[in-house]
Amino acid sequence: MLYALATDDRTLHVFSTEAEAISYCEGYDVASGNWYFFAADGSPLDVVFSEPVREGTFLITHGRYALSPGTGPSLQESLADIAAVEGPPGLQSIAEVARALTS
Repeated sequence: MLYALATDDRTLHVFSTEAEAISYCEGYDVASGNWYFFAADGSPLDVVFSEPVREGTFLITHGRYALSPGTGPSLQESLADIAAVEGPPGLQSIAEVARALTS
């Protein structure tokens, strides 16, 4: 389980795997600060780019990145900032996510 918070609309997305989250969250948006990531226990994850995002006149490359244990606010500390949750059954509301983080 992995959580990704979209900073533009404050929607928390719940993903089964890191690969699924990385596939959904484009590198350009990640590098621009539009996503915050959290591990299954709610601890923050940092983004580490192995290939940078490149922006040209006609082409944007999204680079390659991975997630590693990070610093910053936890998901529990960020729950008040979330407007909506998109996840599987049982993880579709802020209250359900809060319960999952404490179990």
